[in-house]
Amino acid sequence: MADKLSIIEGPDQGRWFEIPQNQALIIGRGSDSDTKIRDPRLSRIHCELTAHDGKFLLTDRGSAAGTFVDAMPLLVPREIQRGDTFRIGDTLLRIESGSSLDASTIRSPGIPTHALTSPRPMHELVGEVLYRYRLDELVASGTSSAVFRAWDQRRERQVALKVLKPQMTSSEQQQDRFIRAMRTMLPIQHPNIVRLRKAGRTGPYCWAAMQWIDGISVDRLLQQIGVGGMMDWKDAWRVAVHIGRALQEASMHHVVHRNITPSNILRRDSDQTYLLSDLIFARALEVTDSAQITRPGDIVGQLPYMAPELLLDPANVDGRSDLYGLGATLYALVTGVPPFFGLTVGDLLDKIRGSAPRSPQELQLGLDERFSDVVMKLLATSPQNRFATPSELLRQLANVGKYGGIEMD
Repeated sequence: MADKLSIIEGPDQGRWFEIPQNQALIIGRGSDSDTKIRDPRLSRIHCELTAHDGKFLLTDRGSAAGTFVDAMPLLVPREIQRGDTFRIGDTLLRIESGSSLDASTIRSPGIPTHALTSPRPMHELVGEVLYRYRLDELVASGTSSAVFRAWDQRRERQVALKVLKPQMTSSEQQQDRFIRAMRTMLPIQHPNIVRLRKAGRTGPYCWAAMQWIDGISVDRLLQQIGVGGMMDWKDAWRVAVHIGRALQEASMHHVVHRNITPSNILRRDSDQTYLLSDLIFARALEVTDSAQITRPGDIVGQLPYMAPELLLDPANVDGRSDLYGLGATLYALVTGVPPFFGLTVGDLLDKIRGSAPRSPQELQLGLDERFSDVVMKLLATSPQNRFATPSELLRQLANVGKYGGIEMD
């Protein structure tokens, strides 16, 4: 039977398309494509897949949102294989042999989750129990994992349960290493870091139970502010102080987050404290040898917030890359837009690597000049021109606060 391209996540999950031999399968949402996928984030003609002698060549067709393989943007045509996945917009697709498509991944009623031998789409896990955690709601789903609001049935409290997608750890050895790495981070406790409660494995799923935060992500705050909206610089200064303290703690444990973005910073409702999430997860990914997770060159963050060296030399990064991510987040908060944006992924990459953004003081009248200088230093193209450590950043923020009439809480 012919090979097929299956949609395993996204609005059209469950659909599949036969891959013709020696002819391009045009993928997109428009009527001129061969797929007409109902994903509003796709371009009308997004990418194409060509099969020849059992090999597959994937090419981006100048899409606005980009095509991603192993979380890396597809900048040039790339050869992939049966079983490989790639993401376009909110849609995840996998190349499958025709004979494998009818294999059921739905468990029989009454069989507990821990007995599953075949993984299921993340949204189907709602209502299941992993270890002692009942999964009540799917909160977010990304390339490598999903986050659920869950109930700890032993401790009787809510937790955020992060479940790693099974394809990210393809062997039992990798799963064991992931879990051991997570457990080594259990002692980390800091008021500005989301705390890890427990980690383990149930069936094909590795998971981490984390402190549940009643609040909102900075990403959602930006959405509420809207394009052109701006946060008061004193509030953004508070974000800088709280996350700077979290990064200071991370540096003491020699952990580089690599993905400081608005979606990984939370503001707690009760006291307006900002907390950094996914720090513990970052350490576990560092020591897991799955090529899909930590292979040098992987791009796991959101491009507008990524330090240039994560694109140019990802094998040699340190905590200064996290400081860049914080700077890019602060820039978006006080200006309403990220430091760089482009019509295509390639355009955006060129801008990140080759130019400096406009000073935020030019975009927000009344922005404190000293704070604007801090943000610009965080965004220096060369790591050598940024703050050397989070401690150095915090000292400068203390000076900014002193002259601005605000104190570190």
